[in-house]
Amino acid sequence: MTQREIDFKELEDLKQQFVFLDEKLDKQRIISEEIICEAIKEKLSYIEKWYRNRFKVSLVSAPIVGIVFLVMYLGKGAGYWGFGLFILAVGALEYLFNRRCYKALDIKQLPSMSMTEAQERIVNHKRLRSFTDKVLALPYIALIAWTILVASGFAWNTVVIVITICAMALSISLGYCQQKANRKRLDAVLRHIKSLRGEN
Repeated sequence: MTQREIDFKELEDLKQQFVFLDEKLDKQRIISEEIICEAIKEKLSYIEKWYRNRFKVSLVSAPIVGIVFLVMYLGKGAGYWGFGLFILAVGALEYLFNRRCYKALDIKQLPSMSMTEAQERIVNHKRLRSFTDKVLALPYIALIAWTILVASGFAWNTVVIVITICAMALSISLGYCQQKANRKRLDAVLRHIKSLRGEN
């Protein structure tokens, strides 16, 4: 074999190695993109599930409890049947505000949006979510106070009051943790979309 043939063979081998390397990099890129897409879907599914659960509470649980109080205590004291009406009102208010936040985020379309549009959606959702939580804080506080009064029979019952306060505090803590987790998930989604688009 002449030197020229040897050089040609080495060049062909080098070309094949480059082709193999390109194919390997393409496969790794595809796998990486698939992993990122799955991560985005997973995080958004958690947020969508949270909203759907809140909708169920507002449209199913709250009306059932409210109607039960109305039926059971109608004519027996405004403190009780009024509590039922207030639960219905808070449930309706929460649904309307949560529905607005859910639509503002547009979870279904978020992964396919540009980086700029996705960022605008998430920032707008955060702002709206913060406003919603502040608006709902007052009726929630009133609901907590009224629940304590109803549970204690509008009388001083230390055991019942303490148990009710603890249950309410646990519920509020869980809600806060879920909201905090959702904010972190949205931040992660934004980073994933940025990585997927190859934008800095």
